[in-house]
Amino acid sequence: MNTTLLAPQRTAAPPERLPLEPLQTRTLRTRPLDRLALRVALTLLLWSTRPETDRVLLSRAHDATVARENRERAWRDAAHRLPTH
Repeated sequence: MNTTLLAPQRTAAPPERLPLEPLQTRTLRTRPLDRLALRVALTLLLWSTRPETDRVLLSRAHDATVARENRERAWRDAAHRLPTH
């Protein structure tokens, strides 16, 4: 059932504006200490959520490299033992 037509409607009067403090009493900029604290907090947050090195992937890559080098060495050794005539 569509209830949008049954909901209370807004009045035609414009909304009242909230009173703003005079410019002299409002803080226009963030203090340098607060900016430094925010920067340190952001740096620590990014550092703490950094991806960890995946030891399994590094181990697999190293194992693949060692296996390839062993295959190439075996192929070279076999090629040197072939008869030349």
